[in-house]
Amino acid sequence: MIQTLLDAIHRQQIEQYEDEKVYELDCRNPKAEDSDVLLVTLAAEFLGLQKTIELALACHAKVVSLILWDPKNERTIPSGGHWPRAYRTILPEQAVMEFQASDMDLIYMRNPQDEDGNRLIRLDFQTMYA
Repeated sequence: MIQTLLDAIHRQQIEQYEDEKVYELDCRNPKAEDSDVLLVTLAAEFLGLQKTIELALACHAKVVSLILWDPKNERTIPSGGHWPRAYRTILPEQAVMEFQASDMDLIYMRNPQDEDGNRLIRLDFQTMYA
């Protein structure tokens, strides 16, 4: 189940950055809030990559931990009432290029899979001046 995988990844993020000020971006009400770490869970697909990066920069986050829906999945993002509207898939290569263009380097990448074969992509970026 995809929710189980999302929960596991979220726990990893929280444990990894437990000593930092963490802000989780909500795609239904996106806003910038000062933080050390910005968590973006399946929100960039709705906001768009450029808007996500703009919000990350506005938050002054040193680290952005991004979870993307793998474009290779045969299913679409399950709605379940959580995601508000249509979305655009984002290739991990595209995310890396866009974040690097904004002076954020890739520091962590994983592509875990749930028992149904759905994959998520976790990409963590760190500002070059952090």
